[in-house]
Amino acid sequence: MANPSPLSGKRVVITRADSQSAALAGALREKGAEVVSLPLIRIAPPPDYARLDSALRCLSSFDWLLFTSQNAVTAVADRLAALGIQSKDKSLQIAAVGRSTSDAATAVGFLVTSVGKGGTAADLIRELAHDFRGKRVFLPRSDRAAAGPIAQLRDLGAIVTEVIAYQTIALDSVLSSVRDAVVRSDAVLFLSPSAVNAFLNLVRSGVLSVRADIAVGAIGPVTQSAVREAGLRCDFQASEPAISEIVAALAAHFVTTRVSSVSGVNSR
Repeated sequence: MANPSPLSGKRVVITRADSQSAALAGALREKGAEVVSLPLIRIAPPPDYARLDSALRCLSSFDWLLFTSQNAVTAVADRLAALGIQSKDKSLQIAAVGRSTSDAATAVGFLVTSVGKGGTAADLIRELAHDFRGKRVFLPRSDRAAAGPIAQLRDLGAIVTEVIAYQTIALDSVLSSVRDAVVRSDAVLFLSPSAVNAFLNLVRSGVLSVRADIAVGAIGPVTQSAVREAGLRCDFQASEPAISEIVAALAAHFVTTRVSSVSGVNSR
């Protein structure tokens, strides 16, 4: 008889936007977890499309297109389709932060030439520093994205065109049924700094309550830093920013916790 999954019967909160949570929710349910959907942010179009459209119309003039998130991939792909522009220029090199972002780009027809191993835009830029020197780089990003990668690229002598491709909007209310489910949950997964900040604001305002022993996980180092800067405990982090890895990290956490609990009982 197969051993039960470490996630069997665990209630896990997903803080990702509903439009992006299906794959993660499915992976958790396959492991026997009960999923609580808490979409703390939603993705919206940019305030206007002028700068994005201008960059997309001259996409072939860039040496590199740098995708730092799946949201950026979706925003660019959707806008290219709306403008009727083909994105199959083989001379354009495309870099993606992490396997999930690379997979998302490949799924909509982009030919990804480089995938960052470190899990952050800063890591990717360091890995490809030689390739970016003096090159024209197109960087579509969120209105809340940190400016560090832009400065990092410019320090390398890259000619950077950065545009707001989408907005990240925090939600400020939660259904009562969801609030009740969250307070009874065993773990919460954060997949972006924006979700961390939105969660903290809801807790501070009394809209949300969580158990003191709830397990807290992050998709990558940037999100982990946001969790810690918010004063929260981060119990585990995915080995790379991918759905399979954060599910594996969550399962490993519960295995470790279970072993520690048993050891504590046996030592008494």
